[in-house]
This record gives sequence, structure tokens and C-alpha cells, in this order.
Amino acid sequence: MIRTQIQLPEQDYERLREAARRQHRSLADCIREGIGLYLAAAERAAVDLTDVAGRFTPRPTDDLKPHDRAWIEAQGRP
Repeated sequence: MIRTQIQLPEQDYERLREAARRQHRSLADCIREGIGLYLAAAERAAVDLTDVAGRFTPRPTDDLKPHDRAWIEAQGRP
């Protein structure tokens, strides 16, 4: 385990200390749990382009607005 130091607003520290006391846990344990929850949510929220590749079908170019058609043509696609 790596030791680190953080600064918390006094109000957050007091709320965290009280929550830890009610649960008979250490502050460090509560903070580690919070970090774990944050990282799990961040990983779920991260979108990998391979997850969305192939999910959408291209629109026919005759149905596009002029600026979209110009963008497609600039890429060298018909």
C-alpha cells in the first residue's frame, strides 16, 4: 500500500469522521472505499470506441444536409 496525504474541507472531514465512527471503521478505510467506488464508476463511464464501432449505419448521402455532404466528400467518400 502507498501512503499519501490529502487535504479536505473541514466540514467534509467532520462528516466523514462521524460516518466512520457510526460504522466502526477507520477514516482511511472509508476513503479507500470511496476511491474504489469512484474508480469503478469512472471505468463504467469510459467509452471505448471499439464498443460503438459498427453499431450505426451510415446515412445515405442524398439525405444529408449540405454541410454534412461537404464533410463526407472532403474525406473522399462518395
